[in-house]
Amino acid sequence: MDVFKLYDIRGKWGDELTEDKVFKIGLAFGEFFKDTDYIGVVRDVRIHSKRIRDILIDAITRTHNVIDFGIGSTPEAAYLARVYTIPVLMITASHNPKEYNGIKVIDDKGYELPPEDLKAIENIYKNVRNFEGREGIVEEDTYAVEIYKWYLRKKFRNIRGYKIGYDPSNSVMSIFIDVFQDLGNEVFSINSELDGNFPSHLPDPAKDENMQQMVDLVKVKGLDFGVVFDGDGDRLGVVDNNGRIIRPYEYLMAFLGRGRKFLLEVSLPYILREILKRDGYEYVISRTGRPFIVEKSIKNKVFLAVESSGHYYFSNNFYSSDSLYAILMLIKELRDKGIWFDSLKLEEFNRKEIVIKKEKGNLIEKIKDYFENRDVSIDNLNGELDGIDILGKGFRILVRESQTEPIYRLIVEDYGSNISEEIEKILSQL
Repeated sequence: MDVFKLYDIRGKWGDELTEDKVFKIGLAFGEFFKDTDYIGVVRDVRIHSKRIRDILIDAITRTHNVIDFGIGSTPEAAYLARVYTIPVLMITASHNPKEYNGIKVIDDKGYELPPEDLKAIENIYKNVRNFEGREGIVEEDTYAVEIYKWYLRKKFRNIRGYKIGYDPSNSVMSIFIDVFQDLGNEVFSINSELDGNFPSHLPDPAKDENMQQMVDLVKVKGLDFGVVFDGDGDRLGVVDNNGRIIRPYEYLMAFLGRGRKFLLEVSLPYILREILKRDGYEYVISRTGRPFIVEKSIKNKVFLAVESSGHYYFSNNFYSSDSLYAILMLIKELRDKGIWFDSLKLEEFNRKEIVIKKEKGNLIEKIKDYFENRDVSIDNLNGELDGIDILGKGFRILVRESQTEPIYRLIVEDYGSNISEEIEKILSQL
């Protein structure tokens, strides 16, 4: 299976992503980044990340010097890329299960490479030349993480006095607990031991089952709020003081005002578009995926971009999907407005998300065929979308092909129709 995905490199370690492939990928990085002297490396805590680091460094030092920043998060890697003005490789498979690993490629401005650049690296990889000898040096800079922490503490120095639940999911985010503590907050942490097997739950706060421990902790301890992180610190889950999970579309509601412009990832509920349109806010829609969201955010000068999976991109943070920055911005906004989480609720609606394995057939075509002669609109964002978005009377259906897993993601929103029954009928025939 191809490990070069649309916006990163990823696969099952030892099966899809092998030592030989990693070495050749490292050589390809050396050719692609030929105009720089240094390449940085950051890794998460997956059990094979250290081995991948060693192989990459072996390959890259045949052409470049390397700065090994040690264990860290993707937002930290992006920040260090900007500060050191060097490309940085982030070894991680983010929210995926423990058997996966991969590499996110960040340029010297702190942005992850767009698909066309990853394609160029893949083309180099296919015909890569081996370089004999060892030309470059390796510098270890494990203190660099403190520069990133200082940046957060300086910007949010007034976020203090809260009782906070903190669940890093046994991931790299365990090393950032002190950011909240140093600001003057009381932190109640769970699952804070670094463990690449992720024994407590999968490192994916987008799934409710991975949020349940925090829901319970907030209720038992009477906390002001709780946060849950993914495997590399770019996804955020939030639990309010009542133990209710705050959805990404509710997160956005906190930032309405002052003529701000927003970007909505296509998977967010359709009702959010209606609310923004009703209240006079400008917004743009983007397909899923960080490179597409960042590019469109910059082009349209949006204040905040939101993904349904818990990624948040702020213009005042270089559109970096940074979970620590996102929660600190949220608390600052709520505090400055004198409101709290109960002000973020939307009106009730039914929303169901279903995962379908690709082996079941082409779900996009099946659903498109089913609705083709119905009174609906079928949109693909002018060819941008990796799927279709169907809007009918009282319902909305979005079906997308995942770019990181062999699955389709189906979202059904019901605003008073019986569409859920029809979808179940279609799925039963797969």
